[in-house]
Amino acid sequence: SEDTSYDSEQIDQNDEDVDLAKERELLSSLIAKLKCEIDETKNRTTLLETSNKVLVEKLKSEIADFKTKNKSLTEANNKLSEVNAHLYADYKKSKDELKRRNTVEYATEMELECAKLRVELLSNNMEHK
Repeated sequence: SEDTSYDSEQIDQNDEDVDLAKERELLSSLIAKLKCEIDETKNRTTLLETSNKVLVEKLKSEIADFKTKNKSLTEANNKLSEVNAHLYADYKKSKDELKRRNTVEYATEMELECAKLRVELLSNNMEHK
C-alpha cells in the first residue's frame, strides 16, 4: 500500500512536472511572440516617424510655395486695383465731358467758335489777295 501511495505521489509529481514544463514552453513561446511584436512595432514606429518627417518637409515646402504665390497674386491684385481705379477715373472724366458736350450751351458755344474761325479765315483770305 505504501508502494502504491508512493507510485501515486510520483505520478502526481510527474504530472505536475509535465504541466510546469508545458507552462514554461507556453510562456517561452508567448515571450518570443511578444518580442517579435515589439520589434515589428518598433520598426513600424521608425517607418512612420521617417514618413512623418518627409511629409512635414514636403508640407513646409508647399507652404513656402503657397506664400510666394499668394504674395505674387496679392501684388498683381494691387496693381490691377490701381489700374482699375485709373481707368474708372478716366471713364468718369469722359462721361462728364460727354455730358457737358451734349448740351445746348455747348452746341451754341461751338457754333460761335466756328463762326469766329470762319470770320478769321475770310479775313486772312482777303488780306492775302
